[in-house]
Amino acid sequence: MDRNTGRRPPCFGLCYRQTQAIPLLSLVLLLLAFGAGCIDFPETNATEKTTSPPVLHYEREDVSIPINTSEIPVRGFDANATEVIEILLADRRAGALLEDGWKITSVRTNFERFYSVDPARTYVDVEFRRDEQSPSFFIEVDEREGHTGRGFCNVPFWKGGPYAGPYPEDYHQNWTSTKQFSGYYVFDHHHNERVMMAYNETTIFYLYPSYGREWYESVAASG
Repeated sequence: MDRNTGRRPPCFGLCYRQTQAIPLLSLVLLLLAFGAGCIDFPETNATEKTTSPPVLHYEREDVSIPINTSEIPVRGFDANATEVIEILLADRRAGALLEDGWKITSVRTNFERFYSVDPARTYVDVEFRRDEQSPSFFIEVDEREGHTGRGFCNVPFWKGGPYAGPYPEDYHQNWTSTKQFSGYYVFDHHHNERVMMAYNETTIFYLYPSYGREWYESVAASG
């Protein structure tokens, strides 16, 4: 207030209103900063917001092979790859393939076969491959019952003879039944038709070069 005139200065009302507006303006700017995400607060525990990929391990004696299930593609209907692989790793065939250098390359779901009591039921085939050029070996997994089923290789069958048809280009397999062995031999055409695998629906007996070699040599020696 002016001491001479007893009146308020002309800017008093304006200055007073401006003073009141400053906190309100600051509040508006703060809310806008929140909305735009411009203000970062330190996270108390960043690890709580990240989930590490599920890594399983095949282990036998001094062998430990990690398997990152998040890297295995699932084809067909939905399947829990982690649960499927956990069931699979209890199967000796899976161990034989993994220790021989094969890798799990896919999980494929399919409808159960026509002779199933529940034709709408699905089963899971887990695919193994040694490399890009190798054939695939599949092991069936029953996720509902929690066990594995039959195994099979995906190369064509060829028995030879005048009615056998064209000779397969890379690999072939045939059924063999003797006193020592009834099952399938898989032949590798890239290496002089050497036997690369011997198996039936439940067991892998031989994998080139080393798994089951004593068994294979004894069967070959017996004719």
